[in-house]
Amino acid sequence: MKTNKITLLIGREHLEKDSYLYTNILSEIKGIQFDVFNDSYSLFRRKVYPFLVRIIPQFIKKKPFVRNLYFRIKERFYLIILSPKDYKMHVAFLKNPNDISLRIEKLNIKLSKIPKNTEITLIGRSAGAIVATMVSLQHHIHKIISLGYPFKHPDFEEEAYRHEHLKNVNTPMLIIQGLQDVYGGKEIEKKYHFNSNTTIVFEDINHDFELTEENRIRIFKNIEQFISDS
Repeated sequence: MKTNKITLLIGREHLEKDSYLYTNILSEIKGIQFDVFNDSYSLFRRKVYPFLVRIIPQFIKKKPFVRNLYFRIKERFYLIILSPKDYKMHVAFLKNPNDISLRIEKLNIKLSKIPKNTEITLIGRSAGAIVATMVSLQHHIHKIISLGYPFKHPDFEEEAYRHEHLKNVNTPMLIIQGLQDVYGGKEIEKKYHFNSNTTIVFEDINHDFELTEENRIRIFKNIEQFISDS
């Protein structure tokens, strides 16, 4: 039986932040034809909702009663077109677009609908790498590629949910990390615990992956080699 293959990109909540990575870099790597995973109604939120907001006159927006009525109608609209469970997720996403647990739940739902004989590769960008690695503890994932793993937020104390599970990730994983990444540089090798199936490659870049042509070529080769290895 032929094995189907699928590569899912789990990016940051605001995908446009890294659009150059997805269109100019990953799309050129041999062996990758990836789909972008995002919440199902993000297109509506990004395209339709801003349009509606623009066409409503400013003086109406400033009227508390009219504004509250508008939001009630909008939420009622979402409640009608979405299932109760998706509506609950929608409200939670509005409150916190970076809610890791909700992103994991939605990815789990998507993966559960993929045929069992599919070879799934996940590419996690920043917070998307946390989602990818956590999901791999529940689903059979073929390989994981992490681009700038966010080990520690520079403004917060250590948060265990970011890295504690990594030692249990049996899926072969390639982490490409910047030496100047404020979320974790060279020190991560000694600071955190990794599974023996994890390979870490460092590049002289920051968390935003601002690449030189030399960086770009090396990353190409590392990812291509990682994908082609059996």
